[in-house]
Amino acid sequence: MKHVPVSWRRSRIVTVLVLIVAGGPVVAAGTGEWRYCGAPPNPGLAPPPPADGAVHFTADSAEAQGDRYRLTGNVVGQRLGETLWADRVDYRAEDEHLEATGDLRLRREGLLLWGQSADLDLAQDRGEVQAARFWLSDRHLRGNAETLWLEGPERLRLQRTLFTTCDEGDHFWRLRASSLRLDRQNNLGIAYHARLELLRVPVFYTPYLSFPLQGRKTGLLVPSIGDSNRSGTQISLPLYLNLAADRDATITPHYMSRRGILWETEFRYLNARNQGEITYYTLGRDRLTGDDRHALDVGHRGEPFTGWRSDVRYRRVSDGDFLYDFSSGLGSPSLTHLERHARLDFSGEYVSGGLNLEDYQTLDPALSSLARPYARLPQLSLNLSQRPLLGPAVLDARAEWVRFVRDAGVTGKRLDLQPELALPLQSDAGFLTPRVGLRYTQYRLQRQQGDAEPVRSLPVLSLDSGLFFERELRGRARLQTLEPRLFYLYVPYRDQSRLIVDENGNPRVFDSSLPLFGFERLFRDNRFNGADRMGDANRLSAALTSRFLDVGGRELARLQLGRIFYFSDRRVTLPGQAVETVPVSNWLAEVSTHWTSSINSGLDLEWDEREHRVERGNLSLRYHPAPRSAFNIAYRYQRERLEQSDVSFMWPVLRGFSLLGRHRYSVADKLLLERVLGLEYESCCWALRLLERRHRINVQDERVSRTLWLQLELKGLSSVGRDVESLLERDILAP
Repeated sequence: MKHVPVSWRRSRIVTVLVLIVAGGPVVAAGTGEWRYCGAPPNPGLAPPPPADGAVHFTADSAEAQGDRYRLTGNVVGQRLGETLWADRVDYRAEDEHLEATGDLRLRREGLLLWGQSADLDLAQDRGEVQAARFWLSDRHLRGNAETLWLEGPERLRLQRTLFTTCDEGDHFWRLRASSLRLDRQNNLGIAYHARLELLRVPVFYTPYLSFPLQGRKTGLLVPSIGDSNRSGTQISLPLYLNLAADRDATITPHYMSRRGILWETEFRYLNARNQGEITYYTLGRDRLTGDDRHALDVGHRGEPFTGWRSDVRYRRVSDGDFLYDFSSGLGSPSLTHLERHARLDFSGEYVSGGLNLEDYQTLDPALSSLARPYARLPQLSLNLSQRPLLGPAVLDARAEWVRFVRDAGVTGKRLDLQPELALPLQSDAGFLTPRVGLRYTQYRLQRQQGDAEPVRSLPVLSLDSGLFFERELRGRARLQTLEPRLFYLYVPYRDQSRLIVDENGNPRVFDSSLPLFGFERLFRDNRFNGADRMGDANRLSAALTSRFLDVGGRELARLQLGRIFYFSDRRVTLPGQAVETVPVSNWLAEVSTHWTSSINSGLDLEWDEREHRVERGNLSLRYHPAPRSAFNIAYRYQRERLEQSDVSFMWPVLRGFSLLGRHRYSVADKLLLERVLGLEYESCCWALRLLERRHRINVQDERVSRTLWLQLELKGLSSVGRDVESLLERDILAP
């Protein structure tokens, strides 16, 4: 056996599969997508690869005549990870011409190619391969072509070609074409007389099909089909328009047998510093309502300058039922208002701030004007964070100016200033942070009864402290921490009930509310949201946290317990609420575990010690042992307000078969909120998903929407039907 080193330029043969994959509809495989597939074929054994960059041939016999070489019998050629097998190879070094015949095989980085013979001009990257078969193992793509032509470094032509992602012997789907041209230079692929076959039966034919090798190209997208008890049979056929490299549009007619045709037009743009989309929906004369229905959704995000961010969202619908009747990206059907905003924010090392314009469309026309939210036109903010002063002292400051607008009730402007001086002292064993601040708020109001320019000024004093203890453990948890924390807050009482008073003498607020009592409220300097109320305080918050960490520092479990001790009554209240007189708050407890990567759990409770009852609680348990296996349990409770259970799952029961479902139930109302039940079958190269979904927006809504979803996915090609996968990812498989 002879070794013949030859200077061989890298052949373009190995790019055949790259071009086919890039040019066709095949997409990258997700994790575990091909778990039901067989192993890729083995082209044969080869000696260890050479260390240099030259090509090395081994053969049973070799002949050399000048710069011509003939190798016969078990020929193996190798160069930089490439391996070529053939029964005979004739190589002419003068013009870099190569002929290979007999059991031709080529392997490079997961790419496999077979053929009867090859005639290649390596210098010009031209040539042909007869009876070619190809395989891309990482994408599980295989196919064949009667003849494969290399027409330069950027062009490829295949005659009578076929490809599929199914295993050998599985003919569930395959795509045939009499001729296929791939042109990387012009980013264009053209197929002639292409047809899709399912179980060897042709189901789709087109005499001409063009597509981009990379990116997008104008053309029809895959249709979707569904059924709803409110809209009837639904068929959508999107038309994609590739307007430019950074602009595109999609026009989608949604045919609904009971309503008519809803036209959805989406325009998208993507520039160096901004991106966005504009979507318009229109349905002329809905057959069920007799009205013209329409909606507009505009979104923009950008970075006009370094450190600056812009965010625009404008939404408007023709009627309050639009979100319920039609699936769209406008928001959940349970929304009562559509927020519209335009924001421009900046952030530096110590200084941040922004400009915000915000208003709402109220979806329920019966809602009174006084119950509707205020628009902020505009809102200006400026923040100074941890600005060093003398020694360890730092300065924090927040400033906000807002103009509140509404058709009814008190309106006006509000200036809110909050300068603070802190002295943070920290070490590995703990921290101590005394803080002194001032909150100054000034109004200029219209339709106000009484003082039109009220002012509120309050000092704010706090002392935050904590310690860190730890001990080593044995087992999976290697370290346990114990972190006690005390937070004292003092804010003197000021009567704020007359800051905003309507024409009828009733106290009002622009944006203040009382959030749910959670751990974050233990360490806040104001128990209210918004600036219209600054809570009086003379209290001490106490909390204890313990964490369990593994050897790598990952948190396996966390336990927290805390409450507030009040030294005086809370006399500042929201309109219509009573003074709080209890000396201690409810207990707060939180437990979260991530003991294994597949099991997560969480529990948070608010316990009323005086009444010996749970005031609020949330329980969740998630078991996720594999990418397509999940079991979730959740329970949510708020005394006299909400009690719901939520169970969802996707679980394999037989090879390829999985059951999926969700059951969301209002225990307090004895009412089903959502039920999903379905079945998925998945094989190597295709998957079928069928489910029925029944749901209502909330417990007050008597309407129950029923939809039937069916999706057929041809792996590596496309999917037809309603996008069941998006529902699974959002409601069942999402972490």
